[in-house]
Amino acid sequence: MKEFALEYNRNEEGWILFPSDTEYRKKMFPKEVNEHQAKANVFLIQAIVEYVSEPLQMLLDPFGGTGTLMIATLMSRDVTLIDISPRYTELQRTALAKIEEIAPGSSDHVSIINSPLQTILPIPEWADHIIFSPPYASIMKSKGTDKLTLEKTDYKMAEYTFTSPLNIGLMNDFMWAQNMEKVYHKCYETLKPGGTMTIIVKDHMEKRQRVGLSQAAVDACERVGFKLFDWQKWDAPGSVYTHIYRARGWEVVDDEDIIVFRKGG
Repeated sequence: MKEFALEYNRNEEGWILFPSDTEYRKKMFPKEVNEHQAKANVFLIQAIVEYVSEPLQMLLDPFGGTGTLMIATLMSRDVTLIDISPRYTELQRTALAKIEEIAPGSSDHVSIINSPLQTILPIPEWADHIIFSPPYASIMKSKGTDKLTLEKTDYKMAEYTFTSPLNIGLMNDFMWAQNMEKVYHKCYETLKPGGTMTIIVKDHMEKRQRVGLSQAAVDACERVGFKLFDWQKWDAPGSVYTHIYRARGWEVVDDEDIIVFRKGG
């Protein structure tokens, strides 16, 4: 049996302490990708890939974002990225060009698809493993209306708000939850039997109350047929919003969840 992120320390709560990936990213990804607000910690993604998959397997990120999952090609995995936003697709191609320079031939193992995932998935029993973070754009957009936050950040919401009725990140909380459950179902049908889906999700504060996005995701995934396999937490560095709100004395969410589901068979 594999153990998740065994090489990293944990804090007293048991949360994994992944180190900053700033210097690693400078070597692996171009500047325009590294300057983007929404990017996964490289060490976190590497740990997930090592934990759930084996060499030569195919990994899918249906919310491809800036394309961090492409580092899995350096671990002998194939990667497919789907994203609704042309801007994100552009960033992915830029990132892939840099990875190709580092490891010639890597681009042969990456597929980049600019399309709403709803028009692509499901592809029955196609992927070995699915790894992604759900979109949070509507949550971030509502915070972006805060005047002080706007003054303290250079946050380009247009990169998150590509206009489309299929853009889940633009939906209100109720529609977001309904449509994410449909996404989980599409992912379930896309996985091969025995495959895994790993989601990286973080609760957030709304009117000083914690909104349990992680537990809601677990409930939704179990409704569509997934079995919960593992649930880990890591001490996430937080966004610029987190630092601003903490400075104001507001409660913030520091722990981010890494939840692994398995498809039976």
